[in-house]
Amino acid sequence: MEKITENKYIVWAALVFVLAIQFVPQINHFWVDHFVDPIMADSKGEAGAKYNVYNTIAYGFGFFLLFILINELLTDWKIKLDDRFIFASIPLLILGGTARVLEDADMFEPPLQFFFISPLIYGTLVVYGLFIIALGVWLSKSQLPSLTKGLGLVSFAIGGYGLWWYFAPGEWLHPSSWVLVVFSVSALTAEFYRGKPLRDPVLFFGITTTLVLILAYLNLAQNKIENPNMFWNTLILASIFTFVVWFFSWFIMPLNKLYRLLYFGHFIDGSATYLGIDQYGYTEKHVLPDFFIEHFGTAFVMLPLKFLVVTGVIYALESEKSKEDEPEMVTLLIFFLLALGLGPGTRDILRIMFGT
Repeated sequence: MEKITENKYIVWAALVFVLAIQFVPQINHFWVDHFVDPIMADSKGEAGAKYNVYNTIAYGFGFFLLFILINELLTDWKIKLDDRFIFASIPLLILGGTARVLEDADMFEPPLQFFFISPLIYGTLVVYGLFIIALGVWLSKSQLPSLTKGLGLVSFAIGGYGLWWYFAPGEWLHPSSWVLVVFSVSALTAEFYRGKPLRDPVLFFGITTTLVLILAYLNLAQNKIENPNMFWNTLILASIFTFVVWFFSWFIMPLNKLYRLLYFGHFIDGSATYLGIDQYGYTEKHVLPDFFIEHFGTAFVMLPLKFLVVTGVIYALESEKSKEDEPEMVTLLIFFLLALGLGPGTRDILRIMFGT
């Protein structure tokens, strides 16, 4: 496959598209009606925030382009895409849902808030993730002393958030609390990993993102918890379904760790959707799930649908020759599929818990 970064046609197509939006009234109106207005409505919590057929297809194509681009960059950086990379990425996927709920709680102001609304938040997370991995790659190759690197990172973590807190509106966590968190994580990292995160980009990525996730949740936790049972009910329901699938899979094909994680991530999403709609009065924004929920009269249908979709994906992956020829491409695909389940599921859980 020709590299997307070397494909001039994609660049020209994007340029023509932007110009068409600006200068062709019909295309501009279509763009505003089907893409801009839903995002604006979502930022205000209005009814028009639902997805439609056009932006659903466009976002799917955008995910495909991101998939190819990320694969190229990680290959160039010699990042091994395996189980370890996926598990190191879990904090990033949870961070996406948490940051989305921060936007629901009005913790961001325009225009920044628009970057934390679906689907733009996926692009925000990709840029953040690639930046952290690139920084980890640079640290692993740098000849600077480990102490200098470590002190520089700690100073950046504290000073960067302090600057944000000073200029950002709203009730954000005080920097003094953040300093204690950074020092605690730094001490634990030094104790258990010594200087390894400075030589291992994947480990650096996992630890750094976990730290940012802690920051995001601490800010969110300043709000009152309205529905504390939502977390445990979703976790229990998703765990039961995952266990049932894992148990019966032994009679057909034992599931590896990534496949079990994929089922669990999507059952988290399905369970949160079911509880949110049937018990807490929330609504579904996506086109296809909304159709099935309306047809069957209950959002519980999302759980068997999640099972069918994930099972179909696993069957396709096991049947394809690419699983053996390009295992890293398959691992990255699983990462993207997990993001589509665990990220929205986390957002739904936290949103209902905090009543945002």
